[in-house]
Amino acid sequence: MIIDHKTPDYYDVKTRLYEIVVVSKISSLEMISEHTGVDEDSTRELLQELVKDGSIGGSFSEDGKRFFLSNVKISEAPVIMRYDKDLEIERVNTKTAKMVGVLGLFILVIGWAFQSLTGIHQGLQNAGIALFMVGIVVMTAGCIQFSRYNPPEKLR
Repeated sequence: MIIDHKTPDYYDVKTRLYEIVVVSKISSLEMISEHTGVDEDSTRELLQELVKDGSIGGSFSEDGKRFFLSNVKISEAPVIMRYDKDLEIERVNTKTAKMVGVLGLFILVIGWAFQSLTGIHQGLQNAGIALFMVGIVVMTAGCIQFSRYNPPEKLR
């Protein structure tokens, strides 16, 4: 479609072109030409005319496929400065893991003591074995918990 200055659609196309570029902020000449219904070369010429008139301030990219406005506003949002911390190994409180391990050891000792009192009553042997097994499980849980808390001191 060839548009010359004498056709009444010339000013309508320039108005639509201004709205597409300034209001809609579209920079691709291909998309602009699709919206206006004019081929890319005519769109480029019309944009150059608008720039010469002073209606639009902007420039074309080096390849000529985009038109960039020169009055783009910069955001007023505050800029947050980023800083990278060095690698730090946090010291974790292992007090609970140590307490669980010691509690398991204490239950083991009580279970062993009950098991050794089988001369008094035969039922104490079964209770002692049960406490001994529970003590092993609790102490193992404390050891596993402690080993997960403590990272190695020196990383390479």
